[in-house]
Amino acid sequence: MSIEDDTHDKLTKAYLDYFKANDKFDRFGGERTMQESRKWLRTIRTLAKIRMDEIKNIYDSKKGTKEE
Repeated sequence: MSIEDDTHDKLTKAYLDYFKANDKFDRFGGERTMQESRKWLRTIRTLAKIRMDEIKNIYDSKKGTKEE
């Protein structure tokens, strides 16, 4: 049984994968390394949007309980 990563963990891992891909692109150039770097940037963008919504929802739910 494995524990599934939350969005923050996925975002962190995606950044590390992007960092590696970008390093390869900087060293070697080429279409394949460019595509891989861009793929990870798209993944980071998607995960960042999800995490932004999660953070806002957590904030709103905590704010709502304090007002009562």
